[in-house]
Amino acid sequence: MIRQMFVISTETGSIVVMHIRARVLAVASALIAALFFVAAAGSFAQDKKKDDRKFDKQQQQEIAAALQTVDGVAAGQPAPNDLTLTWQNHSLKARDQRTFVPFTIAIDKLTTPSVIYYIRVTSKSAAAPAAPAAADAKKDDKAKKEPAKVEYVFEDVRFLDLKAPEAGQPYRLQRAFSVPGGEYDVSVLVRERSANSKDKKAPPPRTVVAKQAVTVPNYWNDELATSSVLIASKTEQLTAALPEAEISANPYVFGLTRLTPSPDNKFTKKDELSILFLVYNNGIDKTSNKPNVTVDYNFYTKKDGAEKFFNKTNPQNFDAQTLPPQFDVNAGHQLVGGLSVPLTSFPEGEYRLEIKVTDKVTGKSKVENSTFTVVAG
Repeated sequence: MIRQMFVISTETGSIVVMHIRARVLAVASALIAALFFVAAAGSFAQDKKKDDRKFDKQQQQEIAAALQTVDGVAAGQPAPNDLTLTWQNHSLKARDQRTFVPFTIAIDKLTTPSVIYYIRVTSKSAAAPAAPAAADAKKDDKAKKEPAKVEYVFEDVRFLDLKAPEAGQPYRLQRAFSVPGGEYDVSVLVRERSANSKDKKAPPPRTVVAKQAVTVPNYWNDELATSSVLIASKTEQLTAALPEAEISANPYVFGLTRLTPSPDNKFTKKDELSILFLVYNNGIDKTSNKPNVTVDYNFYTKKDGAEKFFNKTNPQNFDAQTLPPQFDVNAGHQLVGGLSVPLTSFPEGEYRLEIKVTDKVTGKSKVENSTFTVVAG
């Protein structure tokens, strides 16, 4: 049995959820709350307010060492890999022509939860500085003696005590940034902090530096699009809204719901596959003043390099008959697609879920694919 849903959100974060059972309701509420969250705070990581954090002398030295390490890797030096770092990111439409990019970093082989974390995001399309004019020769001579100041689209450093992971799982941390659509290089450093860091005889701290190429979609156009397809492994209901100081560390908390993206899209037959995504830039029917969008979900099995059709759901319709009367795109309402599928009837193996979004107003369509695996357990 497939549970389907639709939801709408306003600038105050109010929601309407229909045709969905309790467990999936939590997931749906989480994502639709993200509409308000992204609109209101989608650019929080780019906040240009003065950073008034105070670092002691030891922390300043650690920050300088971290920057020197990342600079060295950027200049071609071998990247330290004492730890194992895995990257996962998603994208949603933010505001101010930006895209909101929440991400999860998994760190394995850590011997202590106390770390220094540093990230920098660089645009691959950043223009090289222009050659100086002859009249500025003297100024140029002086400039040559000083290192050129590099501007990053985002940069952050934190001293963290990571939450203990579940047995057999790596440590994880989550953050986010928001940038215009484009191609970016993301450099991440994680270094263990030792209680005996002042001991000159202590071994050097275990460090990893990883560079990740990230393609950020541009949702600010007329092309039919979807956000990243979020496949959740877990949802939790919070008892109260997060304090402002904790928001940046919890980019997958939407309203009072924490959504945990699946790190590997592996599920057992006892699990449910819960999928959610937003639809952007759909047309509006002039008669009803509502969207007219259909979403089809088709499942394919994958075996020995070949695919075979497995199953499909009933189409999910967003139109004047199914949407609430108060749905109004001019008020900021957006479409959220999704379903929750019990995996009991799915044989163990690899699957591809084809999600086809069809806009009957404009005649445009968009296909997204998500893969997952059903394992014993």
